Amino acid sequence: MTAATFWHQLSHLGVGPHLPRELRKKVVLCNRISATVFVAIGATGFQFFRLPPLFALYALAAFCYGTPLLFNLLGRHTLARAVLVCTPPVFIVLVSGLSADGPSLNLKFQLLSVLITPVVLFQITEGRWMWLGLAWVALTFVLFDPLSRAIPRLAEIPNDQAFDNPATQNLSLALSLLLFVVAFVYLQWMNRSTERQLAAALAGAEAQTQVIQAQHAQLQDQYEAIERQNSAIETINHELRLQALKAQINPHFVFNALNSIQHFIMQKEPLEAIGYLAKFAKLIRQVLENSVNERVPIADELKALGYYLELEKLRFGEAFTYRIEVDEQVDVHNTEVPAMLLQPYAENAILHGLRHRAAPGGQLTIWVLHQFDHLLCVVEDNGIGRAAAAALAAGRPRTHVSRGTGVTDMRLRLLNHEVGVVMTDRPPTNGVPGGTRVEITIPLVA
Repeated sequence: MTAATFWHQLSHLGVGPHLPRELRKKVVLCNRISATVFVAIGATGFQFFRLPPLFALYALAAFCYGTPLLFNLLGRHTLARAVLVCTPPVFIVLVSGLSADGPSLNLKFQLLSVLITPVVLFQITEGRWMWLGLAWVALTFVLFDPLSRAIPRLAEIPNDQAFDNPATQNLSLALSLLLFVVAFVYLQWMNRSTERQLAAALAGAEAQTQVIQAQHAQLQDQYEAIERQNSAIETINHELRLQALKAQINPHFVFNALNSIQHFIMQKEPLEAIGYLAKFAKLIRQVLENSVNERVPIADELKALGYYLELEKLRFGEAFTYRIEVDEQVDVHNTEVPAMLLQPYAENAILHGLRHRAAPGGQLTIWVLHQFDHLLCVVEDNGIGRAAAAALAAGRPRTHVSRGTGVTDMRLRLLNHEVGVVMTDRPPTNGVPGGTRVEITIPLVA
């Protein structure tokens, strides 16, 4: 083991990674002062080998100066530094009294240099211990003269000049000044080292903050991109659900129209069947054109509705008549509504209301009205009403499940608050049900 390695290990006794950085520096300095003073005092004590009291006192002092190494090794860091601050004034006063009749100016200079010890070992970060150490050294300095006079000089020492002469006084003064300068330089170095470490830590924190901010911005961009994708996917799903529901309405048209054609053929009415087929072809063509877009002009919607009503009128003969009225303020060519929206309600009015009237004179009326920022579409009939229709449906076997208005209701739920539907019963006349009124509110789209 080299001397440098030994010195490094000795300096770091009791220093572990669990200690704060500032305390590690103080413990290392304490170990170095303890080892240095232990060697210096031990070597000095040998010159008093022929003066047993002084030799024993120096040996005890060397032992006390070496104990901080043991205390630091045991983890008692505050006790180690306290010993190194408190014991030197005691031994200096004792040596002063035993080596001279009065106060030793040489040793008084040495005591003055001890003032720097609590400052460098505790520093302002442990202010309470630093001020206690300074108070203890100052107290012994104030009591130095009376305590020195109270201790008798050893008889083996002929006079005070043996240990307290101008040469030793000048040397002690120079050493004291040197210690003050070294302590000042050390504290300055510690402050600069701390500043560099703080600056490095601050720079590292700023760099880490920039990295975190960059990662946060990247995550935010990714989150926004995911939100946009989710919104786009939701929009696509929404449109697909609407198209799927609309696609369920179109076969509903075809099924009912084919039933009517079958009726004419079974009744051996070929001319009516041919005329019905012609109107059916127009209806299918218009339905296919309207099915391309989710919203269509009112003119196209009413055209398909008119074809459908013509077919139903041919099918049921004189069971009902119909009329479609459009408000003059409504631009039927440039105002759009959801495709295939009115037909299921007109179909419901015919099949479940007008078809079962006991007396002729069934009337289906459809209004398209302009009201501020929305359209009001009214489908009104004078059929048997919802209660009677429900009673008829409950009394006969169900060979087919009607899905027209059910599918339309699902479309309206997907459209959220864009379309509102209110269905009411018309008041009866002379005990005869007044029929049903359906009001459909559609916001105007610019």
